[in-house]
Amino acid sequence: MKKYQPLSERLAGHEGPEWQASFAEIEEVLGFPLPKVARSGRAWWADAEKPHAKTWSQHGFQAHVDPGAAKVSFRRSDIAAAPVAAVLAPVGEIAAEQVKAEPESEPPKPPSAALAPSTPGAPPAPKAGVPALGIAALVAGGVALLAGMGALAARRFGRRA
Repeated sequence: MKKYQPLSERLAGHEGPEWQASFAEIEEVLGFPLPKVARSGRAWWADAEKPHAKTWSQHGFQAHVDPGAAKVSFRRSDIAAAPVAAVLAPVGEIAAEQVKAEPESEPPKPPSAALAPSTPGAPPAPKAGVPALGIAALVAGGVALLAGMGALAARRFGRRA
């Protein structure tokens, strides 16, 4: 992989969902010519188990080659490929806005809490005004879980393709 480290660094710094490059541009980044098999077919670009393919897959990209046009499109495979901070930042911003928008007085009690009998051993009535940050944390946790599962699925089923 050290041989392909310059390409790995180039893709690591790429923030967009796709990077299109000609074979010549990739060779310029690498500092050496691509192998002949890379220029002639798709197999070299699709074999996720090879060290050169890990160069882009570790950053969440899949390579889509067009040998006739001598170009490769590196596309982010799914949301799992996006940096976690980029996924969670909007959730945190929304939560912060909700906290600012809430009035400083105590929220009103829901009607169900006022009517619910307080019997011994019964579970407590739900509290009104669930903190927005708690909801945001739940949403962020769900997003992170789905992203991780997506990455695992992409790796697992990407090998068979």
